[in-house]
Amino acid sequence: MMKLMIQTLLICSAAAFAPASVTYSSMQGSSAARVRQAGPSTMLYYKPSISTESSTTSKSDRKRFASSDFKLHVATRADDADTNALAKFSQGYQKLTSKYYLTMAFLQAGVLASGADIATQHMEAASIDFGHVAAMATVASTMSGVMNAIWLRQLEGAFPGTETKEVASKTIIHAVFIASIINSAYLAFVPLLTTYLYHDGGALDLSGVFSSWNMDEFITLTKLEIALFIPYNTLAFKFVPPSVRPLTHAAVSATFNVAVSAVTLGYFDKWCENAMHMLS
Repeated sequence: MMKLMIQTLLICSAAAFAPASVTYSSMQGSSAARVRQAGPSTMLYYKPSISTESSTTSKSDRKRFASSDFKLHVATRADDADTNALAKFSQGYQKLTSKYYLTMAFLQAGVLASGADIATQHMEAASIDFGHVAAMATVASTMSGVMNAIWLRQLEGAFPGTETKEVASKTIIHAVFIASIINSAYLAFVPLLTTYLYHDGGALDLSGVFSSWNMDEFITLTKLEIALFIPYNTLAFKFVPPSVRPLTHAAVSATFNVAVSAVTLGYFDKWCENAMHMLS
């Protein structure tokens, strides 16, 4: 009886697992048949699908990057061209100032002073007194231009270098002595040249050559000189090459010449009163 029960259990177990065994065997057999049919040299490759949208996006990105690179290249070439033009101008100017040092100083100061005087008169007068413009240009080109260039070169020869001691010495000497001479020349000779050289003022009275110079106007110009040129000269003697200083000095003097023109034309006190009225 026991033996019969064991045989029945084995038969049932075999019947239960038979479908799985047959299925597994059939799968192995079919796989082997497919491999034998394909042959030993057949290899399987995975080829990913390419999206049309991503390809289009990639092309547009490449075009955008190429356009950006082109624009950057063009901008870089333009910057290089500007830099080269500035460098050529600087080199050409330095050659001119080295070869024609006093001539360039004369021309620079005269042109800038003329422009400053015309601007000053345009602010206050209905018409331009070109005799006064010519007088300003004459004094500026000779004193602020030629004489100042000579004195700057002598200062550089006496105190060469850009150390603190040399810079301070050149700045103080220029402010105390050279600037005082130049400002006095403006006060004395601009009215004189305007009246007797560029206008028909009659015979020149030698006793009145310095009659237009007075202490109040000299003190006014000295204050402006200290406020403007001491900071400028401190930087110029430290950083600006000696051959370029006449140009930079003439450019700063153009601003100063507006005040000089106002003083010699009698506008400066009015400007001060207007400024005080605006501030009060």
